[in-house]
Order: sequence, then structure tokens, then C-alpha cells
Amino acid sequence: MNKIVLIFLVALSLNVFATKKKEHRHHESHVHGSATLNIAFDQLQGKVEFKSSSEAIIGFEHQAKSEKDKKVLNEAIAKFETGMASFVKFEDSLACVFTKEKLEMLHSGDHSDFIANFSVTCKTAIQGSKLTVDFSQFKGLKDLDVTLLAGELQKSFEVKRNPVSVEIK
Repeated sequence: MNKIVLIFLVALSLNVFATKKKEHRHHESHVHGSATLNIAFDQLQGKVEFKSSSEAIIGFEHQAKSEKDKKVLNEAIAKFETGMASFVKFEDSLACVFTKEKLEMLHSGDHSDFIANFSVTCKTAIQGSKLTVDFSQFKGLKDLDVTLLAGELQKSFEVKRNPVSVEIK
């Protein structure tokens, strides 16, 4: 799995330098309404990392202290825990299984981010298939920058409010 992380970091750094501004822009850290989704695969094993301002997912950025806020936060965490395989949808024939690694709200000063990290295991290689990304149920999320790494393949694309399907080739 360390190989996946290394490949992912190298490819991301190359992608930042290789991308033209007009084709695709990368968001600065903590932009309300924006998020990043990074997907990296090494053969049948993968990692999925989602990061957004908490406001876009939960509706607030302060620490959840009231019962109402705790309930909203817990509902968002549960939604990701049970729904990540539908937000990041691989073809059913691949038989991919998502396993939660981390789901949390991280605070830094006046801001907080919502982080969701999963590992993914598929029975068939994802190359040559289709991926659908759909976070449309989160009304505060307006813009999602996606980076996909699978073997030698490197793709970046943007998802606005509607689901987007891409060929993994």
C-alpha cells in the first residue's frame, strides 16, 4: 500500500506542474463549496481521499457542541460511511469493496475540513471500465476536483453539481 501512496504523491506533483490554467484549476486550501477527490490504484488495491470545507458537507465549520450540531455531524459521517461506494461508483462487475479508514471533521482556527479516507479492493482491474462520481446530494458542494491514478493512467476532471462518468483508459 505504501507503493500506492508514493505513486499517488508523485503523480499529483507532476499533475500540478503539467496542468494548464485554462484546462483545469486547482483550488487553494479550504475554499467554501469546493472539494478534492483523489483516487489511486495499484492493481486491485486503491485509496480514495475526499476533502472539503465542513461547511459544504455539514453546513457549519464550528465544533459540534450542541446536540443538534452533533446529530448533523454524525449523520454526515454515517452518510459517507454507507454511501461512499455510490458517491465514487465503479462498475458493478468490478466487485469493488470500500473500507473506511478515516471520517472526521478537522479544525484549524476558524475553519474546519471534512475528511473521508477509504481503501478499496476490487476483484477485477479498473482499467477499461467506467467511473461515476456523484456528490450531488450535498447541496453546499458546488465544485469537486478529481484526480484518478491507475497504473500508468493519470486523469483529472472537474465535477460540478451533476454526476460525471469517465472512462478509465
